[in-house]
Amino acid sequence: MKYATVAASLLIIIAVLIPGRDLRDVNIGGYDKLIHVAMFAVWAVAVRYDFDNRPFNFPVAFIAGISFSALTEILQLFVEGRSFDTYDMLADAVGLIIGLWISRPLLNLIERIRR
Repeated sequence: MKYATVAASLLIIIAVLIPGRDLRDVNIGGYDKLIHVAMFAVWAVAVRYDFDNRPFNFPVAFIAGISFSALTEILQLFVEGRSFDTYDMLADAVGLIIGLWISRPLLNLIERIRR
């Protein structure tokens, strides 16, 4: 069994559970939305890696990703100094689209390098 999706999901959950007061120590600065795009692009590639059945179901993967994004935003309501941000979800959606779009060519490239 492959665990890339689980690993990517856990890393995202850990990242969103960092209390707001500690974010200065992480030095995110103004790159918050870019980080969201990157996290969810990686998540989408991990999903494609783990569940790449033919034909791959993009709508289901996208809906699962948006649902996960909403869950992460809801979790932040329980973390000091964090909040639900619809713009974060928009950035997550952009990351999902990018990740799903590049996932097959990227995984093909990785497979060719491994041989």
